[in-house]
Amino acid sequence: MKITKELIDNYLSGKANAEEISAIENALANNEFYWEDLMPETEWQEYEVDSDFKNQKEIKAHIFKQVAQKAKYRFNWLKYAAIIIFVGIGAWIGFTQIDPPKPHTTYLSSKKIEASPQEKPDNLYYINSGNTVQHIEVPDGSTIELFPNSEVKFSSDFADTTSRDIQLKGKARFTVAKNKAKPFRVHTADLTTTALGTVFSVEEGVSAITKIKLYEGRIEVKNNTSSGNKKPLNLHFLPNEEISIDRKQQQIVAETRINASQSSKRGSYLKTSGQLIFKNLPLHAVLHIISHNYAVKLNFEPKDIQDKYYSGTYKNTASAYLNMLADIQALHRITIHVQTE
Repeated sequence: MKITKELIDNYLSGKANAEEISAIENALANNEFYWEDLMPETEWQEYEVDSDFKNQKEIKAHIFKQVAQKAKYRFNWLKYAAIIIFVGIGAWIGFTQIDPPKPHTTYLSSKKIEASPQEKPDNLYYINSGNTVQHIEVPDGSTIELFPNSEVKFSSDFADTTSRDIQLKGKARFTVAKNKAKPFRVHTADLTTTALGTVFSVEEGVSAITKIKLYEGRIEVKNNTSSGNKKPLNLHFLPNEEISIDRKQQQIVAETRINASQSSKRGSYLKTSGQLIFKNLPLHAVLHIISHNYAVKLNFEPKDIQDKYYSGTYKNTASAYLNMLADIQALHRITIHVQTE
């Protein structure tokens, strides 16, 4: 669909149909046209649109002041003005503090209420609607690589906080500045990943699977809520280890561990619709997966499983853990007591 000035007018006034709205937003997201070709700057200055967000006139005035001062950013600022008027969000403080946005990426800052010394800092909100990774600097010196179709939110100042909390939707890689006094926590829908001086990635997929991978340092992964008789998740990871968790079923569906006592050989677990596959996985990790996924309590002597590993393939059934435990006890000559929780 060709983007015309009439189509833009319909969009801004709320008269566009679903097809026209989709065409406008896709063209804007893919940088397929320039706003100044369809509506000159003088018309933007005079354009009025019904809106329920505050400071509309001040925001527009500030945008065009920037256009006059920074001619080389003229095209981006006009497009940014269009985005702000369309979406109807943002705050005056956001426009006075940020640089011109990069193509395909929208930067939003939450509304700042009347300031007082006791108030909490504003939240910074980043949305990556483009096709490339966006690099973000966190106030504590940490950095975030925000992948396409993802968003993060965090405080603009951690000075008065006890932890550094990041809210994530989508996928991001974090390089964390060391601060033992303030843990760095990444929150997704159902999981919290805590790090101290580390590099890791978190991907909250649309298929209800959350993937977490550690590259450097150490992390701790916990589930935010417990459901029914599911055992709370509490895992610690070493570099090059990763885990995938089904958020709906609250089950571990894949895991990779590094076997330090076997020259850093990798061990893994994978759950498919038909099979459960263990490959040279540390025995303590195997038992943790069984305990968590099948909601059973396992009692054993810790020394009996130290530096031991396990491989095996089983049908994915509700009672598969009974065969696993029987094989493990026979292979390693240990005793494991099972208590259904």
